[in-house]
Amino acid sequence: MTQLDHDGIRRRLMARRAELIERSTRVEHDLERRNEAPSADFADYAVQIQNDEVLSAIGTGVMQEIAAIDAAMQRLDANSYGMCAKCGKPILASRLQAVPHATRCTSCSEATAKAQAN
Repeated sequence: MTQLDHDGIRRRLMARRAELIERSTRVEHDLERRNEAPSADFADYAVQIQNDEVLSAIGTGVMQEIAAIDAAMQRLDANSYGMCAKCGKPILASRLQAVPHATRCTSCSEATAKAQAN
C-alpha cells in the first residue's frame, strides 16, 4: 500500500469540516425563520414548509458528514485510517481521495449497498 499523507489528509478533512460547520450555521439561521409568522397565502406557506423540510434534511446530512469526518480523524490518530472496517484490507487511495472519510473498501461498500437494496 502506498504511504498515505496523514498531514495532508487531516488538513483536507479539517477544511471540509469547517465548510460543513459554516453550512450548518446557515441552515440553522434559515430555519430560525420558522419562528416568524407564517405566510397568510396558502401557496407561500406550503413552499415555506417544503423549504424547511429540505433545510432540515440538509442539516441532518451535514451533521452526519461531520461525525464521519471526526471518526476519520480518530482513525488517523489510531493509525487505522485507510483500512476497511469490514474486511480489514486497505482502501484504495483513489477511493479515499473521493471520499476521505470512507470506512469501507469499494468491494465491501458495494456489497453492503446491494444487500440493503434487496
